Amino acid sequence: MTRRRIVGQSSGELRTASLLRIAAAIETAATLDELLMLGLNEFAQLLNLTNSGVILLSDGGATARLASTSPPRRELPPAFALSETVILQQVVTERQHVQISDITRDLAGPGAGPVAQWLLPLLTAEQIRSLLLLPLVAQDSCIGVLVFASISAMRHFADEEIAQARLLAGQLAAAITSFRITENAQRRTAELATLNDIAAAVTSSLNTREIYHLVMEKINEYFRVDAGSLLMLNEETEELVFVMTLEAGEEKLYGVRIPKGQGIVWSVAESQRYDIVNDVHSDPRFFRDVSDSVGYEVKTILCVPIVVKGRTIGVIELLNKREGLFTEEEAGRLMLMAATIGVAIENARLFQTVTTVRDRLEAILNSTNDGILMADMRDAVVTANPEAARLLQARRETLIGRPLATVLAELRARASSVGIPSWLNDSDDGTDAVVEIEIVSPLRRFIRHYTLPVRETSGAQIGRLALFQDISKERELAQLREDYTGMLVHDLRAPLTAIMNGIMMVKRGLGGPISDQQQELLGIAHQGSQTMLEMVNTMLDIAKMEQGHMSLDCEPLSPYALVDETLDRLRVSAQGHRLTLLQDLAVGLPLIEADREKLVRVIQNLLDNAIKFSRSGGSVTLGASFVRIEAHGVSLGHTSFLNLPNLAEGDWLLFWVRDQGPGIPPQYHERVFEKFGQVRDGHKVRGTGLGLTFCKLTVEAHGGRIWLQSVEGVGSTFALALPLTQDQRLRNA
Repeated sequence: MTRRRIVGQSSGELRTASLLRIAAAIETAATLDELLMLGLNEFAQLLNLTNSGVILLSDGGATARLASTSPPRRELPPAFALSETVILQQVVTERQHVQISDITRDLAGPGAGPVAQWLLPLLTAEQIRSLLLLPLVAQDSCIGVLVFASISAMRHFADEEIAQARLLAGQLAAAITSFRITENAQRRTAELATLNDIAAAVTSSLNTREIYHLVMEKINEYFRVDAGSLLMLNEETEELVFVMTLEAGEEKLYGVRIPKGQGIVWSVAESQRYDIVNDVHSDPRFFRDVSDSVGYEVKTILCVPIVVKGRTIGVIELLNKREGLFTEEEAGRLMLMAATIGVAIENARLFQTVTTVRDRLEAILNSTNDGILMADMRDAVVTANPEAARLLQARRETLIGRPLATVLAELRARASSVGIPSWLNDSDDGTDAVVEIEIVSPLRRFIRHYTLPVRETSGAQIGRLALFQDISKERELAQLREDYTGMLVHDLRAPLTAIMNGIMMVKRGLGGPISDQQQELLGIAHQGSQTMLEMVNTMLDIAKMEQGHMSLDCEPLSPYALVDETLDRLRVSAQGHRLTLLQDLAVGLPLIEADREKLVRVIQNLLDNAIKFSRSGGSVTLGASFVRIEAHGVSLGHTSFLNLPNLAEGDWLLFWVRDQGPGIPPQYHERVFEKFGQVRDGHKVRGTGLGLTFCKLTVEAHGGRIWLQSVEGVGSTFALALPLTQDQRLRNA
């Protein structure tokens, strides 16, 4: 069926009129589809045809699709690869027209290509016999192909007709390119607007679910789909979890999990490549359990991975495009959007994690009974909890930004006393990490202060942490315990003395004759009672010296007599341990003013400890020497193996006890002098831990110093330095 040309019009006039109408169509067309429809109508008039169409190539030219037909069709075939059509590929490559006089003959051969062979039955059903294929060339690039068809009868297009059609085709190609540029710009604008809305939502909301809802709402609207889902990867369970599915604005499937390896979503997540499925029922990967659970029929799917820094964090799945099928171009756009969306979502999740951790940390800091300050590497306070503000008597706001050293200095300035408990300070570098402070105003309280380094995961220090514990209750309980112990110990002395006196009277036969065996048993009982009484006296003496109530009965004493008396008391004990007691006494030692009984007990305690912890077959040495300290250092005397502490100027008498025992670790050198302080390093622990405390307090009461030198595996030396005169003792006490 053909149309007749208007009578009286020449071919030139007809061509001119067609060009004018094409120009008018270009100027008036609002969309690309409208332009193609108007253009095909002009070609139909020019060539006297009723059937025509436009095939447009993708941006890369790899695929082609039938974009418009005349007369219009309700459904158009899907896109196809250009390489599968030999004839179309020839038109595009050579940019020359191709005439097919008889499709039943020219498209039936093996060289026609699979697409042409697939189209042959369709063309035959439409009674199409002949085709004219014209390239659409614009800006030195082939963007598509015009297809003209004759119905029923074969037709050969004249050269003049082809020339006129190519002239019009050039105008149409330029217009198509212009529309494409405009559409791409509009699409890019819409894409940027969508991404901008998503970014705005991410930065304006801390609720991840709200963010997920807006992301899918914008994407569904942009790509014009019936439904869309956002699935996030749970790395712990290795499952993809539906965090948002929107269908007609309604949320569904929240929390539904897809096991690893199942469904198209997992195929995309693992390959990190998009996938287009325009017929889900023919794809064996389709996981229909999810859609069936909500009664939703899935027809087409576009699925892209969300990849951040090379790691898949989730998947975007679009379902059932409202118009046509999903295209490679749309998949590429969604991939670009997914990359931006992924960064935004990951940042939101990280921010949410940081916020959650911060809130939890703040809740912990606010609820703890300990005061906490944290300072950065510039020593500025960056964190302060309410308890720290209460203990420091300051508002939290005023603490932030202040130097930590200044805050601690102000606290110590308010203190009536500052103590450094050795049993809590085990550092080998000499720094005191734990300090106990007594504050009198406004209420009397005791505060234990810790200073600790703050390190990141790599081990680098990023600040300091100051902890403050209110130990007032602990001190009250300790004082109650001390008072009770003192009362108990004091009350024990009277019955013990009575027991010992009774034993002595029985031993002397005041109650009648006793046998040798009874005499031995009574001796053991008396010795045990004597040991207990000495322990009681030691505890009472320690309590008195701690309270400053112990009086010293000083008199001139010979160091040699002190050493002899001590050795006589412990010679039997040393023999029982198979140890040799040695003396290392300097010649001409001067007299010392001291309390004989207490000083003998000090040396006896040191010697008794050395015997207990020495190996059998070894030796224990008790020595004494004289030393004079002047401004420039030691001027007279001294023993080379002793490291003297910081002693005041004057004359000093040194005593030391050296053993060959297991030695004492450095962290215990101060602790052993604390009350009940004992070394626990795998060796057997003996005694009450009071003997060295008594020694320390007694020596300090005499104005002296006691210290320990020890090497593990070699032995220990306990040494004490005593001022020779009472005047010097009073100056040093």
